[in-house]
Amino acid sequence: MPAADPSAAGGDAALLARFAPFAGAKRLALAVSGGADSLALLILACRWRAGLASGPDLFVLNVDHGLRPESAAESRFVGEVAGRYDLAFRSMRWDGPAPASGVEAAARGARYALLLDAAREAGATHLATAHHRDDQAETFLMRLARGSGVYGLAAMAGDVERDGIRLVRPLLDVPHDRLVAVVREAGLVPVEDPHNADPGFDRVRFRQRMPMLAAEGLDAATLAATARRLGRAAAALDAYVGRLFANAATADATGAVRLDAQAWRGEPEEVRLRALARILRAVGGAAYVPRLDSLEGLEAAMRLAAEGLAGEGAGTFSRTLAGVVIDLRKGDFRFQREPGRDGLPELAVSNGFDGIWDGRFAVRLEVSGGGAFTIGALGPEGRRQFAVCVPKAMPRAIEALPALRRNGEIVAVPGLGVAAEAELGVAFSATSRVAARLQEPVRQAD
Repeated sequence: MPAADPSAAGGDAALLARFAPFAGAKRLALAVSGGADSLALLILACRWRAGLASGPDLFVLNVDHGLRPESAAESRFVGEVAGRYDLAFRSMRWDGPAPASGVEAAARGARYALLLDAAREAGATHLATAHHRDDQAETFLMRLARGSGVYGLAAMAGDVERDGIRLVRPLLDVPHDRLVAVVREAGLVPVEDPHNADPGFDRVRFRQRMPMLAAEGLDAATLAATARRLGRAAAALDAYVGRLFANAATADATGAVRLDAQAWRGEPEEVRLRALARILRAVGGAAYVPRLDSLEGLEAAMRLAAEGLAGEGAGTFSRTLAGVVIDLRKGDFRFQREPGRDGLPELAVSNGFDGIWDGRFAVRLEVSGGGAFTIGALGPEGRRQFAVCVPKAMPRAIEALPALRRNGEIVAVPGLGVAAEAELGVAFSATSRVAARLQEPVRQAD
């Protein structure tokens, strides 16, 4: 392995310019698996940073999925490369059970969760991944085969917020072959993941069909350009959804949302669908929006209810989707978190905690006197005990508020203004993120 020279000649100026938007970032985390694409990301980011008088600190993050015997050695290889480029390095191992099916989705979800948590802990403002033009084209085809709408076909976004971190893809318009050349010119031999040649995975099958499609004019550049144009259409729709929210939606401190039924009904169907997707994601604390077919079913039922044609009466309309209960009361659709069969998360803490609970609340626990505590949902019994504090709030939303317990007893519920007794030596706060997440024009899982 050659000694690294971040300022080495051969760094394409056009490639390096793709990192320019991050010059003002505090710390930039690089997600590196050891494959050619992510090694190119590391090399180009180092060359770009070396040409700046000042800029973000760079560091490398790696996830060992443990799905193959070679994965540990591949993580060590990434650490060695990071060391040659004088970059800090951290590898995380996914310890969850290997899924019997849906390996791609499970691995992707675990990878993002670990990477985002590690980036946040390290004080990063941005996390960069090495997705490129061929990835974008393959994602477009996979979504097309699933019957996706505008948002799905817009494929991957180049810059999106994920739980306080900017997830960025500076190489999204760069061909895979160009990145391979960068790595080859640097004298590095990338990791070869056999999963990338396994036709048992959807992405591999579409990749193998790309030459045939290219012969008909549907090459990666064309498909990626189509996704980019659909991205512009999605952005326009999101602007209309934002206007609807500004005039007709409210999110309260409990994380519940009200939406004026007639204002929503008066919008075009695509705007109605997108509004529902964003509300369900925010109120349900999910990373992604629900699938389009389930949204279409909900939209149709809500539209009939709003028109008074559902045959149920406005006061009895109720549906559940994506961990959210939707009903219609006094002209408003109400959206409240629903615990489901498995309940809401419960965290055991003793030395304090600062993070996200259920995707909906930023919670912070400071403990000065020691002791074992749990952070979990207030629940029906807790609501009956404390609901008098906010008589106008929605019952399910109150039950889904984060509460602090000690030995099974509720000691604090910030959402209801209930603070812990001073002698416990704890300070517990919880701030709803629902209103802020409503404003995020997030696409589907990518």
